[in-house]
Amino acid sequence: MQWKLLSVLLLGLLVLSSFGSAEIGSSDKGRACQLVSYWVFENGRWVEKSEPRVWWYCQEPEKAKDFDGFAFKEIPYGLFKKPDVKILHQAARDLTDLVGINELHGKLSTNLPSYGGMFINEEKGLIFVYVKDKEDKEKIKQALGKYKGKVNIVFLKGKYSFEQLVKWKEKARELFRIKELEVTMLDADEAHNTLTIGLADVTSEKLKLLENELEKLGIPKEAVRIEQIKRTKFTSLIGGTKITVSGGGTCTLGYTAKINGQNYAVTAGHCGEFGISGQSVYQNSNYIGWVYKNPPGTVTFDPETGLYFRERKSDSMLIKVVVPIDNMVYPYWRVAGASIPRVGTYVCKRGITTGETCGTITRVGTDLWIGGNTQEEVVIIHDAFQAPTMDTQGGDSGSPVYYKIAYDEIVIVGIVSAEDGWCSGMEGIFDELGYMQLSWE
Repeated sequence: MQWKLLSVLLLGLLVLSSFGSAEIGSSDKGRACQLVSYWVFENGRWVEKSEPRVWWYCQEPEKAKDFDGFAFKEIPYGLFKKPDVKILHQAARDLTDLVGINELHGKLSTNLPSYGGMFINEEKGLIFVYVKDKEDKEKIKQALGKYKGKVNIVFLKGKYSFEQLVKWKEKARELFRIKELEVTMLDADEAHNTLTIGLADVTSEKLKLLENELEKLGIPKEAVRIEQIKRTKFTSLIGGTKITVSGGGTCTLGYTAKINGQNYAVTAGHCGEFGISGQSVYQNSNYIGWVYKNPPGTVTFDPETGLYFRERKSDSMLIKVVVPIDNMVYPYWRVAGASIPRVGTYVCKRGITTGETCGTITRVGTDLWIGGNTQEEVVIIHDAFQAPTMDTQGGDSGSPVYYKIAYDEIVIVGIVSAEDGWCSGMEGIFDELGYMQLSWE
């Protein structure tokens, strides 16, 4: 009888510990731990290597190549102990405030000069931080000491400051215009403390060309990591019943919002026409409103490539809604608010084509090259993020991307923009469309 009672109590502990924690399914974990190739410059040449796609979920933190100790002795995970995702994200926000970086607005850290990037592991309640100086480590310990036992910090030896990586990324934007290189993505990579460059196809000829261009730009080759990332396109506009934009196509409603008490909604900007407003929007043939704002961005013509480059912070547009709204995401998720995406966060999206699919964010604040709606146009988004194992297909454009904080509550971190799990982050969306309220009674 005592053993039965003990079994019931143990089961109860396991059930209780599951609320507020991130659970990654076995199939998602398998995809996260698939090996991917990358190239680095060592001993005077480019060398191909491989590692798990989301490496920090696939090994113990002590085995990380640059492991430099924990901040606290107390470990926030174990057989009967699962971390609270809400507390982890609050700790990550506090660390972001301490660092004082806003990459999108060009604000770089003065509080922690040696800071080189951060990312999280929701399963273990860990925040990984690249940092060099002892003084900066002590500042982090003091700032997050109140989370001891609930969250821990994994220090990694960083070679480059995040400020330097961002400056190199800004210089590297010239690479988008070199047709032969076929650059697809630029990222001040927080999970690797490198400038990561995506190429549509990695060949010895392109690596040599890239090497020469990096030297011209004054970017050290040893600070660069190369990944093969195919050129992506906006998820195609297919027939559907969710949201139809006149003169555009059918996409997924991202989320509803209040601005000064008025009803609005957000979806992908390419579902309409960049720079054009006023188009009617329908749901199941019912008129629900019109496109209120779809910024044109900055457009330049490059005579060498014959392409128009349209640069925006996000792929988003604002719809003025004339019908009642609720702060819900189908089928029953209540929106508790919004947050910026973080590397390591396990997120899901709800689209009209593929339903709910999930994956782990591997990069944020990325400059993303996307094929435009015409052959002569290229769109570059400056606040993109990617969850590569989260399936996105035609019709999913505009889908809300979120993480779950309770059995029926979510926090929105962005919307789907393109295939291969590419999304637009909330900061870029708010910058272009204005601040909006996502949660209300």
